[in-house]
Amino acid sequence: MSSLTKGGAIAATIVGTLIAYGFEWKGLLLLGVFFLSSTVWSKYKARKKEAIEDIVEKGSARDQYQVMANGGAAAFAGIMMAFFPSNWWLGFFLAALAASNSDTWASELGVLSKRSPFHIKTRQFVPAGTSGAVSLLGVTASFLGALLIGSIGVFVFEGSITLLLFVTLGGFIGCQFDTLIGASFQEEFRCRVCGINTERHEHCQIATLRTKGFSGLNNDVVNFISSIIGGFSGGFLFI
Repeated sequence: MSSLTKGGAIAATIVGTLIAYGFEWKGLLLLGVFFLSSTVWSKYKARKKEAIEDIVEKGSARDQYQVMANGGAAAFAGIMMAFFPSNWWLGFFLAALAASNSDTWASELGVLSKRSPFHIKTRQFVPAGTSGAVSLLGVTASFLGALLIGSIGVFVFEGSITLLLFVTLGGFIGCQFDTLIGASFQEEFRCRVCGINTERHEHCQIATLRTKGFSGLNNDVVNFISSIIGGFSGGFLFI
C-alpha cells in the first residue's frame, strides 16, 4: 500500500523543495526522518487500527492536504530562511516539524493503548481515535516524537542542548494544542443510521450530521495550526 496518494506525492515534492531551498540537505534529512518514522508507525499493527477507520476521516495514505498540514509550516520556514536568514527560522522549522512528528506519533501509537483514551473536555473515556482524547501511551509517544526531531536537528545543525530543549518543548506544546483544539473546535459528525461519532462527512452511505465544532475545521486544519503553534513556541523560546 502506498504511503502517499498522487496528490500527496506532488505536495511532498513541493514541500521538500522549499525546505531544501532554505535548509539544504539538512532540512531534507529532517523531513525524511519525519516521513519515515510516521510511515513506520502508521503501518505498525495496522490491522488492529482498522477499528478506528469509521471514526477518522482519512486512511493511512496521505493526500495533499495532509502533507501540507504537516509540512506546510516547515516549508514556509524554508522560504523565510532563504530570504531572511536567522536562527529564529531554524528554531521555527525544527519545532514545527517536531510538532507534526509529535502529533503523528501520538495518533499512531496512542490508538494502541489498552485503556480507552480520556477526552479532555467531556472528561469521559471515549473510543480510540476520537479527537481531543489522550492516553498515557499517546502523551509519551508525542514527547518522544518531538524529541527525535529535536535530537537529530541539533546534531545535523550543530546546535546546543538549549536548542534541543526548546525544539522538543515547542513540538510537544504544539501537539498538546492540537488535542485542545480538537476537543473544543474541530468539527465532529454523527451517523444518522448507526449513531457513531465520526470525522467523516458520510457514513453508512448517507450524509452525517455535524454535532460539534466549526464547519471546515477538520483534522488537517487543526494539524496545520498546531504545527504553526509549535514553530512559534520553539522559535520564541530559542530566541
